[in-house]
Amino acid sequence: MSAVMHRLGLEANAHSDEISLKLETADDHGRTDIELFTSTAHVIVEAKQGWLVPGEVQLGAYARRFSGDRNRRLVTLSDSTERWAREVLPADVAGVPVEHWSWDDVRDLVRTAKTHAGGTERFWLDQLEEYMGKATSKRPITDSLAYCVVISEQQFGGISFRDYVQDQHVYFHPFASGGWPSVPPNFLAFRWNNAVRQLNRVIDYEIVGHLDERFASVTREESGGPHVVYRLGPDIPLPGDAVPSGRNLRNTRFWLLLDQLLTQPTVVEAHAASEALRA
Repeated sequence: MSAVMHRLGLEANAHSDEISLKLETADDHGRTDIELFTSTAHVIVEAKQGWLVPGEVQLGAYARRFSGDRNRRLVTLSDSTERWAREVLPADVAGVPVEHWSWDDVRDLVRTAKTHAGGTERFWLDQLEEYMGKATSKRPITDSLAYCVVISEQQFGGISFRDYVQDQHVYFHPFASGGWPSVPPNFLAFRWNNAVRQLNRVIDYEIVGHLDERFASVTREESGGPHVVYRLGPDIPLPGDAVPSGRNLRNTRFWLLLDQLLTQPTVVEAHAASEALRA
C-alpha cells in the first residue's frame, strides 16, 4: 500500500492507519474494480485483461463519484504499454487526473515490497505474486503455446513481410481487431511455402498508433491503424529445418503446443494433438 500511494504521489497519506479499500462497488453509473480512500485522497482503479484500456465514457461515469475536497486519481490497469495508453487515454476526465499502470508495474511493486517484508507479510506477498502470474493477462514465461501465422513476400514499406521476420527479426499485426491475440504470445511460428520454416520466442513488444513510428521506410498511408510490434529472439531449430503443413492451411492462424510442433510430422497433426491435450 505504501508503494502504491508513493507511485500515485500521495505518499503523505500512506502512513495513515485510515486507508480503506473497496472492491467492485456498484452504483447507477457502473461497478468499479478498486477504490482507495484516505482522509484526503480518493483513487479509483479500473483493471482490464490484455492490452485494452477503459474508454473515456466509462472513466467519465466513475469520475462522478469523486468529491472536490480530496486528491483524486483515475488509474487504468492493463498490459498496455504506457506509451500506447498515453495515445488513447485523456490526461484527465472531468478534471480528474488519469494515469496508466501496466500489470508489470504492479508486479514490480510487489517484488519491491517483498524486500522489506518478512514473516506472514512476506508469505502473503509471495502468494500475491504467484496468483498474479496466473490471473493477470501476462503469459507465464514457461507457457509453451506458439501462435502460428503465415507470412508472404508481399512488399510493405519497400520490404517484404518475410524479410521483416527473417532479417529484422520483427513481426507486427493489427492491435485488438480481426481476431488477433489480445495477450502477447511467448512464441511465434511462421509458415510459408506450406511449412513452418521459422520459430522464435517473443522477446518484447510495443503498441504503436501507426507503423511509420517504428519503421522509417513505411509511409503514413501504408501504416494503417494501431499495431503490435514484436521483437523476436534467435531462431529455434526445427526438425529437418521445416515442419510441413500437411495440407493447404491458407491464411489460417492458430495456437499449438511447442513440443507438438517439434515432434509431430506435420503442422496439421501438431495442431490436432495440441487441441487434444488442451481439451
